[in-house]
Order: sequence, then structure tokens, then C-alpha cells
Amino acid sequence: MSVVDFSKEGRIPEHLNQSVINMWTHMPIHPEQFYRTGFETIFFETNRNLALRCVLSSVVPAEKEIIVAGTGNLSAVTEAASFFDIPHIVFHSPVEELTLMETLVSVQINVSHIVLVMDGDDSDIDQYIRHLRPLLDVKKIELIIYCTSSVDKIHDRTNGAVDYFIGGWDELPDKSFAVARRNRLVQTEGNSRSSDFDLYASWQWRLKERGANILPMEM
Repeated sequence: MSVVDFSKEGRIPEHLNQSVINMWTHMPIHPEQFYRTGFETIFFETNRNLALRCVLSSVVPAEKEIIVAGTGNLSAVTEAASFFDIPHIVFHSPVEELTLMETLVSVQINVSHIVLVMDGDDSDIDQYIRHLRPLLDVKKIELIIYCTSSVDKIHDRTNGAVDYFIGGWDELPDKSFAVARRNRLVQTEGNSRSSDFDLYASWQWRLKERGANILPMEM
């Protein structure tokens, strides 16, 4: 197994950057130009569970709660939420029962995020998004997708509904990443519940790799 040490590399190896893009979209995008899509990639020298904690610590407001949904093992998300005292509702049911979640979300005024857990079988993602998209838009709820294994073209298949995407590599269990919508990411400055799990600070540190030549976003 190849070993990659981000700190020694200085820059993130291009093949890892490209693998994230492949999980994100079918579009041919050079890793150095990915930020022009309006999203940012933050790499972590930790496993994906710790990347998840970094995201939850930073993006969920103190007075809000989250819904954790999926058919696989949801324990990583529920444990992370409990670690930060984030109120959470667990919806461990198949996609066919999503109408129950729609009813739940329609009456829960304090929900800020839905965390959708995807395991090795991501075939239901299209159905999940078809049910959830109206709620996300009307209720202004942000969507976090936490993947326990590699997925394919998640941004394309969700029609751009994802605000945060957390994943990693089976062959590199101590490395992980988060893809974040930039206009959401900038709002997390100073919001982290712990300085050890600060998504904004992690992003700023990684920005040093980019340099001063910043181009406009692509339309």
C-alpha cells in the first residue's frame, strides 16, 4: 500500500485531488481549477470520522438540530453529534419510507442540516434527493453527505443539492477530505465548537497551497 504524508508532500498529490473530483463530477476539471466551481476541497491527515466531526463542529449552529438518515451504519454520525451535544433525530429507514421524514421535517423548525449516510451501495441516492430536494429548498436546510466508501459523481447525481461531502479512501484509512460549498464555508469562520475541529481554519491552512493567482468562478 502506498503511503502519502500530506505534511511532507507540501501539496496534495494530484492523483488524490483527481480522485475526489471523480467522486464529485463527470466534468473534466483540473484539480487546481476545482475552486472555480464554487466548491472547496479540504484534506485531512485523519480518518473520515474525524473529518466528519470537523464539519459538524463547524457548520451546525448552537441552537439547531440535525437529522441523520440512511439505511447503513449511522453510528459515526450519531456519536459525532453526541460528542458536540448536537441534538439529532435518527431516521434509519429505507428510501421507500422517506415520506415519514418529509412529514417530520415539515414540522421541525429547528433542523439546520440533514446528514445522509451512504455506504458501499449508493444506488438509492437519486431517490433520496428526489424526495428531499423540495424540503431542502423550502426549509433552507443544508445537506451533508457522509460516505463510508467511494462513490461516483455525487454532485451530478444530486443535481447540485450537496453542501458538504465527506469521504476518504479505503487504501488510505488515515486520510480523508471534505468538499464544501464556498458560500457556506465562509460563514463557518469562528463558529467551531472546538479549536481541534475547525473546518474554516483547516481550509485557510490549505489555501496556502493555491498561491495568489485566483481566477473567477465559472458560470
